[in-house]
Amino acid sequence: MPKCYHQARYRSDGTVITNPGRYLINTCVDADQCFGWGDRQRAIVTTYLISVLSNRSYGILMNNPCRLESFLAPNNVNWIVKEEELDGLCARDFYMYNDLAENFRQHQMIEWAHFDKLFPEDVIYFHTAQDYVTSIRRNKLTADVMPWLHNFTLGQVYGYVMRHLFVLNNYTKKQLDDVFSNQVKGRSLVCAHIRMGIKGVDAERTARNEMHAIWEFLQRYNDVSKYSIYVATDSNETKLEAKKLFREQFVDTVGLIDQMERVRDCGVFRRVIVEQQILTRCDVLVLTRSSLGLIAAFMRDTNKGLHCFFKERVFPCRMEVLHELHDYVL
Repeated sequence: MPKCYHQARYRSDGTVITNPGRYLINTCVDADQCFGWGDRQRAIVTTYLISVLSNRSYGILMNNPCRLESFLAPNNVNWIVKEEELDGLCARDFYMYNDLAENFRQHQMIEWAHFDKLFPEDVIYFHTAQDYVTSIRRNKLTADVMPWLHNFTLGQVYGYVMRHLFVLNNYTKKQLDDVFSNQVKGRSLVCAHIRMGIKGVDAERTARNEMHAIWEFLQRYNDVSKYSIYVATDSNETKLEAKKLFREQFVDTVGLIDQMERVRDCGVFRRVIVEQQILTRCDVLVLTRSSLGLIAAFMRDTNKGLHCFFKERVFPCRMEVLHELHDYVL
């Protein structure tokens, strides 16, 4: 890649670039440790806010395991950056991953950064899976560039950015519409997101011997004339158990059930996106410890019908305290 600073930039055809653009691109490619969709949404929110603070065009380059635009389309920001836009510009990769030894320093860097000095290059390919919203809020540039950020809760920030950036593309929208027209059929939708955790991949999120509390809660809605029941999970065993318990009311989606960080498969990615979109439309929503479910609640943008599962109990909760209850998720 060409050197930056005061050198002239030349496109591949030899023409001079007279007014080089400035970009910040959230990057999840090839061997990057992008983790699951919840982790990637943390990165998207963080990098979008930093692009606004640094007065850069925002882009998303995600082809791991397949391109994000296979499922989602731009809403108010065109985050699809074409290769020819970047031709000849000077660029560098900037990495901020979850290294506990570096975590405090990274947050301080974001809090105190003057981004023109931190990022002198034209194009920054930003690699992360972390949430830096609190540190961005503390940066002195925020008061002038994004004053609204000081009036939003964490959940409102996530909900706003995700809605601002994305709409479903036509194929994903059709999948979602089919679920509601063919399975929900106008009934109230009662949902649970049950993140179990896969042994050898991550820590246990929901103990199997405590799940009776979730099933007992859902049994309150065991009326096929009024309610449909949807259970999103990373466990085939849990999905089968839910099907047996709520056979006549059960709503299902197509695709492999697994975790994106373990199986790099487009079917898993599509299913996860569709599942989260369904969760944002639930009349009643029960959450276990998962960033994907947490962000679904933020995008849903209401406390009505919101419940949390914690220590063998299901109880009403509020978006404003979700990240405290599930303190390690964001």
